[in-house]
Amino acid sequence: MSSIYQNLRTDRQYKAATALSQSQFETLLAAFDKLYIPKTADLSGNQKPPVLTDKREALFFILHYYKAYPSLENMALYFGFSQATVLEYIRRLAPVLKACLAQHQPLQACVFKTQQAFEQAFADVDEIFIDVTEIPVERPSKDEKQKQLYTGKKKPTPANGLS
Repeated sequence: MSSIYQNLRTDRQYKAATALSQSQFETLLAAFDKLYIPKTADLSGNQKPPVLTDKREALFFILHYYKAYPSLENMALYFGFSQATVLEYIRRLAPVLKACLAQHQPLQACVFKTQQAFEQAFADVDEIFIDVTEIPVERPSKDEKQKQLYTGKKKPTPANGLS
C-alpha cells in the first residue's frame, strides 16, 4: 500500500504538504520517534493489520492533516485506508504531535506581543499571505465591552453573512 508520503522528494514539497522544510521535519521526527509507539500486528489475526507503522509517514500524516485540513474521505484516499482508520489515527497522533511541539520550542507558533516584534521577525520577508475565515462575534450588551470588540471596519449586512 502506498500513500502520498512516498511522493515527497523536495524541500518545496515538504513545505507544501506539512508547512515544514525537510530539515525541520527531520528535527521534529527525532522527538516524534521517541514518543510515537506504532500499533503492532494482532497475532490472533482477528484485527486488520496496523497502518502507519512507519514513524516518518505517521508524522507526515498528522502534519499534512493539520496543514491542508482535507476531509476524512480525502485523507483515506491519500493514505489508502478507511475513513474510520483516518479518524482513529488523527485522535492517536494529535497528542503525540502536541507533546513533540511542546518539547521543541522553535517549531511552535509564535504570538507577537508588539508590532515591532512582528516586523523584526519578518524583516527579510517580502510578502506574507494569511489564510483566514471571518467569524461574526456577538457583541455584548454592556457598552464598555462592546467598544472593546467594535472595530468599525465592517457593518453587518445580509450580503456578508452577518446580521
